[in-house]
Amino acid sequence: MKKMLFAIFLFAIVAVACSNDKDNPENDSNKLKKLPGSIYYKWADEGIFKIDLPTASQSLFLKSSTQRNHWDVSWDNQMVLECTDVAGDVDASQFTLSKISDGTIVTQFKYYATDGDIATGTLSPNGKMIAINPTFKDGIVIVDLDGNVIETMSSIDNVKLSKNPVWMPDNTLIIPHKQFLLKTNATFTEVSTIKELDFQDWSSPAVSKSGSKIAFTASKHIWMMNANGSDMTQVTNSSHEEAIPYFSPDGKFLLIGTNYHVTGLFGGISYLKVIPADRNQYNVDDGEESEGVISIYLPGKSQMETSDGKVMWR
Repeated sequence: MKKMLFAIFLFAIVAVACSNDKDNPENDSNKLKKLPGSIYYKWADEGIFKIDLPTASQSLFLKSSTQRNHWDVSWDNQMVLECTDVAGDVDASQFTLSKISDGTIVTQFKYYATDGDIATGTLSPNGKMIAINPTFKDGIVIVDLDGNVIETMSSIDNVKLSKNPVWMPDNTLIIPHKQFLLKTNATFTEVSTIKELDFQDWSSPAVSKSGSKIAFTASKHIWMMNANGSDMTQVTNSSHEEAIPYFSPDGKFLLIGTNYHVTGLFGGISYLKVIPADRNQYNVDDGEESEGVISIYLPGKSQMETSDGKVMWR
C-alpha cells in the first residue's frame, strides 16, 4: 500500500487558534517558571517547539518536514527519535536516534512494515528498545536499536492490537485494547489486565515517570488512577473537550490540551494548560479556570500556546 499524506487546512487552524487571546497573561508566564523540565509540542507547518519551563523560553526543536511521520524524546531528555519516509524507497520507514545536544546520529535503520505502511514508534525508558506502533496489517513490534525484532504482539483473543502502546518506567508496556487497559510482562509475551473501563470512548493513556499514576482521556475529559487501576477519578471539567494528557517529570502536574477541535480528517488542535496531578477536579474553561490551572502563555505573547499533534513533557 502506497503511503499517502493528508494536508491540514492551516487557515482553519489559525482561525480557531486566534480566538484564545488573553489580555494579561504575565501571571501564567511567571507560574510556568516554577515548573520543571521542558515541554515539546507540534504546531501546524512550523515544526516541533520546545519550551524550557524554568526560563519560560521557546525555541524551534525540529523544523517542519513532510517526511517526518512521528517523533519522540528519550526519558532522560538527551535523545530524539525521528520516524521518517525514505526518499526512493516507498515501502521503508526510517528510524533515526540522535543526540539533542549536537545532532550526532546514534543509530539509524530502515524498517519495512507489511504492505509498506508507515511505521512509527517510541523509545523505551532505558533507551535500548523501540515499540513500533500498530499499522493496518501489523500489531505491536518491539525492536532493538538496530531494528532487530525482539518480540511481536499481533492480537489478543484473535482481535488485532490496533492502539499505540505506552512505555512504563520498568520497560514494560501498557496497551489500550477494546475496553481494557493491559500491561505486558518484561519479555512482552504475556499481558495482564490493569482495568476494564466502562466508557464508550477512551484513549491517550499516559504514565507518570515513577510509574505510580496513569492518566487518560474518556468522555471528553481527563481521568486519573493508580497504576494498578484503583482510585479512578475525573480530574478535568469543562464545556468543551480535553485531550493528550502528559505528566510532568516529577509527577506533580499534568499537561493537557483543552478546547479540543477537530480540524480535518486526522487533525485537531488544542490549547495547552497545566493542572496539578493531585486527583482534584479542575475547571479548565477559558476565563473560568479553577485555582491551580496554568494556561501556557509565553512572555510577551497574548495568545495561548496551541498544538495540533503530539505533546511531551520531559
